[in-house]
Amino acid sequence: FIITEESMRNAFLLAAIGAVMISGCSTTNQQANAKVEKTENMTSEQLIGEWGCLTTYPAHDLRTYDRMDIKRDGIFTNLSDTYYPIMNDPEHSLFSYTRYLTGSWVLDDNKITYLILTQGKIWRQEFKNSPLWKKIKEEKREESVRWIDKIIYKILSEPPSQGESITLSIKVSTSNVFTYKQISGDNTYDGHCGRI
Repeated sequence: FIITEESMRNAFLLAAIGAVMISGCSTTNQQANAKVEKTENMTSEQLIGEWGCLTTYPAHDLRTYDRMDIKRDGIFTNLSDTYYPIMNDPEHSLFSYTRYLTGSWVLDDNKITYLILTQGKIWRQEFKNSPLWKKIKEEKREESVRWIDKIIYKILSEPPSQGESITLSIKVSTSNVFTYKQISGDNTYDGHCGRI
């Protein structure tokens, strides 16, 4: 696939914030779905607390898991793990990248806007026992995979740009789960976070 620094940076910034699990939950009862869609707006009080969020970016073959702590004073902290490539078991991925972020947040009209203020040093891990390595070596793709690893590491290591923010539109919320939509370029991601 083709990967550019700009598209990767956008994906990682989104991933660092909150994030998503592709919502595959469905029901045959369309009336039940319609009722869920009409859930009232989420309040700032409901948003405060710790959340575990999973996001998948198929275009970049990346998945992230974020442990967000959204504080009453308008600050958030986030321990973000990014995995490459997407696998059901994270340790079957080839690489993970962990970083700690802080910033501020605002909730307005069911839209959360996050502003990243600081980012800690990135910690990279290679899953040497991943069964995927054997296939990659057989297909002689190790060099290209390691090139992608270097790009991911470089982009994630860059400090956030001043004033850079992300907005998520909340679709459904309860006290323990919220789903949202985020748009990055031509891509739209639907996802959710659960309280931990």
